[in-house]
Amino acid sequence: MRRISSTLSVLACTGTLVACTHEVPTTTRTPGAPRFSAVSNGASINAVNVSRDTTAQNETPLAFNPVNPANLITGNNDWNYNDGCGVNATFDGGKTWTPTLPNGFIPGITRFTNDPAVPGTGTYDFGGDPAVAFSPDGNTAYFTCFGYLGKTVALWLSRSTDGGRTWTAGGPDHPLTLVSAFTGNGKARGSNGQFPDHESIHVALDGTIYVPWAHFDGFSSHSPIFIGVSHDGGASFDIPVRVTSGSVHSDQDARVVTDPATSYAYLTFDNSIQGGKGTAMFVSVSKDRGASWSRPVLLATFQNPVCLYPPYCFNISGGQFRAPGSYPVPAFDPTTQRLYVAYTDIVGGLAQILLTYANVADITKWTTPAIVAPASGDRINVELSVEPSSGRLDIMTNDRSYTGNTLFDVSYITSSDGGNTWTTRRVTKQSWDPAQYGVPCGSCASGVRPFIGDYDGIVSLPGSAAMTWTGPGKTFGLYPTNLEVFFVSVAP
Repeated sequence: MRRISSTLSVLACTGTLVACTHEVPTTTRTPGAPRFSAVSNGASINAVNVSRDTTAQNETPLAFNPVNPANLITGNNDWNYNDGCGVNATFDGGKTWTPTLPNGFIPGITRFTNDPAVPGTGTYDFGGDPAVAFSPDGNTAYFTCFGYLGKTVALWLSRSTDGGRTWTAGGPDHPLTLVSAFTGNGKARGSNGQFPDHESIHVALDGTIYVPWAHFDGFSSHSPIFIGVSHDGGASFDIPVRVTSGSVHSDQDARVVTDPATSYAYLTFDNSIQGGKGTAMFVSVSKDRGASWSRPVLLATFQNPVCLYPPYCFNISGGQFRAPGSYPVPAFDPTTQRLYVAYTDIVGGLAQILLTYANVADITKWTTPAIVAPASGDRINVELSVEPSSGRLDIMTNDRSYTGNTLFDVSYITSSDGGNTWTTRRVTKQSWDPAQYGVPCGSCASGVRPFIGDYDGIVSLPGSAAMTWTGPGKTFGLYPTNLEVFFVSVAP
């Protein structure tokens, strides 16, 4: 998420629902610039700096074209002048990417472009929470993100028919598709903490587009999950369906995966129950392409969920920074008919990755969560995917195991036997301290807000796992706000 994930995030930035400005800080940092690489079949492969600029990007979803896997897109929160939703595309498997400047952003969201002399085609002051996907035939790429203007917050979908090079132009002649077009409880507005937040996107094999989000309605941390569904390739969305209610309503981190054989959709999310975000995780199923959803089923509970939200909470060691906490990540394995969920929990004083699954014949029966490849340092920011033809499980995580639990690296963890055994590889060559870097913040004394984003990206292909994440760029000494998007493809 970009600026707001709850009323707390609004307060943390400015005290009101107003964007942080892009003042260039004068603070300098001294550590060397990290070099990124991956190990593949014993060979060292340098990772690619996707964004290649001097201003921060974070939150890096990833999707590949199912017809042409060399065509991938990644999104980001782009803190350049457009202050909106950034996008980069590759057509050679990640070796080169479309540039961030000057046009690497989704038009039709903000009133700005990355050229102060050229106005934007949107109406919002800033945008955020990127999510990306492709249609099953590969002809259309999808990008969702929020637009923010004063007390107004709305969720939009943009489309690309050239693999991510260009996107819906925006403006009255070429408008984006409004996803959160509804009224009543959960109205798309920002007053009194009423706003939609942290959406994701999933496109089923039958072409159905699912966009779930949490909707804060102004009553404490009350945030039921809504889902917008499109059956016409994103040209329009049905009236959003409220999935959660009753005691299961203070929710976040909603994601959907589908079974390609049955088209059943499975929604996972976390829930505070009696207060305190991330106490438990739930799953709900739709058997009618998103028209209705089952009563949520408890799939697991946290022992001590990671909370990296200073100054309100920070429960791992070291300098404080804002980053992902504990959230469920689903993946569906068509070879075994298993619905997997990975998440982070603090066990024995360290944040560890846990994995549980249910056979979709009965999603009320979940295995006892097991620690994945126990680590000697904290692991957070977990992403999970499944290679559908083999059932190979791929996980990526920010990992402090290589530096005595002090600095960050990225690890790739994979299993070819349903999670019985795991292989772990270090993806980064040099570690870094996320407390020393961040995004521009005009209201912060240092001009920098340490914030690496709330999620990364991973996709599984038959011969590789591709990953995107946030890391520091080469100009860290002059610009500690230069967080970049990095990409690597790793052979299992």
